[in-house]
This record gives sequence, C-alpha cells and structure tokens, in this order.
Amino acid sequence: MQASNIHYKILTIPGLHNSGPAHWQSLWEQKFTSTERVELGHWDDPDQDEWVAAIADAIDAQGSPVLIAAHSLGCHAFAHWFAAANGLARARVAGALLVAPPDLARLPRQGRIASFTPSPMLMPRQTFIAVASENDPYASTAHVWRLARNWGARFVNAGPFGHINADSALGDWPYGQYLLASLQPAPTPALADEALWTRSGDWPHRFARRDPRFAYQEGAQRR
Repeated sequence: MQASNIHYKILTIPGLHNSGPAHWQSLWEQKFTSTERVELGHWDDPDQDEWVAAIADAIDAQGSPVLIAAHSLGCHAFAHWFAAANGLARARVAGALLVAPPDLARLPRQGRIASFTPSPMLMPRQTFIAVASENDPYASTAHVWRLARNWGARFVNAGPFGHINADSALGDWPYGQYLLASLQPAPTPALADEALWTRSGDWPHRFARRDPRFAYQEGAQRR
C-alpha cells in the first residue's frame, strides 16, 4: 500500500515492553512520514493512569484529527483514555485500529501492571477496528470479539499470526495498512462557489420574466 493512501497523521501506541525495530508499528513510523509514537514510559512496568495520561497529552497536542494504531496493552490504555475524554478531545481521533488487545487475566499480575482494569464500554462516533489472531497466546478470538462489542468496534480476524508483533514476521503488515486506511472518514464533497450557483439558479427566473413563453398561463390550464 502506498503511503499516499493514508491522509491523516498516525499515532502509534505500543504495548508492554514497547515495540522493537522489526515491529510493524516501528516500520510504519519509518514508512509514513507523518507518524508519531506515544511515549508512554515505564514500558516494562506500566501503570494504567500514567499511560492514559501520556495518551491524553499526546492527543491534546494534535491540531487536527489523527488515526490511532494501538497494539496489545496499548489498546486497553487507549480505551480507558477514550472513556474518560471529553467530546473535544475525542474529536481529535479520526479512527482507531486496536490490534491484539490481550485478555488481562492472561497477563502476569505482579508489579504495576496489576493497575490495569477491564476496559469500560465505549460508544464511538468514529470507526474503531479490533483485530484478533487465531493463535494469540494472550487472547482468544472470542475474547477479542467481546472486546470489540464492548468498544463499539468492528471485529477482524487477521488469521494465525500469534500476537501480531515482530515475532509474527509480518514486515510492515500490508493488511494492517489496508485496515488503517479504511478508518479514514469519507471526504466531504466540495461545494461549488455559492456566488456562481446562485447566479445560475436565478438566470432562468429572470429570463422567464422577460419571455412570455415561460409565463404560467392559468387560463390555459383550465381548458
């Protein structure tokens, strides 16, 4: 897929342990010039509130709507941010691709990762897509399907690709790029110059007043 098919800035939100150089998020950051990683901090010992605050700061700094490409635990952090955000902040998100969100019950619950709680129900006006893998060690497809329902997202089964990370050997994941591009809102049709169509619309009426052939003859219609 050509980079020109993506017309919005992309914010990538990695998960636990961050995304390495062979991860599709890192490769997208190289391929798409207008892409920025949200630096969540404490990648190996994350705290939910800190990650949500980092996402809030990153999105508040945007001057126009962005596409979200989140992976793994980053999906849960984004969902918590979206649930707490006001309408103005939510409007800065054009769409969200939520890839391989884990079942929190399958994650080790020691340390600050235990601070992550089940994501609340979302009702986005934008398009969200939740992507599952058939053999993800951290979540069954049924679990991701339930998350998609809870998040108001479309559900996509991407096939047997593990946790959809660098170990999946997806490269820059063309299918993911296709899904990301599909999130973009349809452009609003450009209207013609109002002055032009006002004048053109007025023209037959002015012409009719001058030419009796265009005049409505009530007596003729009664015959």
